Amino acid sequence: MAKFQVPQGSIRWLLGRVHVSTSDDDVAKDIAARCSKATPAQRSACVKYALKCHHENQGLYNHVMGG
Repeated sequence: MAKFQVPQGSIRWLLGRVHVSTSDDDVAKDIAARCSKATPAQRSACVKYALKCHHENQGLYNHVMGG
């Protein structure tokens, strides 16, 4: 079996369409639901990556808006 890799491109694409004020809990629930066939460890890795990307998007928004 091939080693699991977090689908970074797909997660970034999804989070590019999520408002930056969306709560971490909502982002985590959405990503976890989309990874329903993954193992718990894989799902956790996807959620962790998604939250990292979400926080990066929030930082970019704050930078652009001068906050």
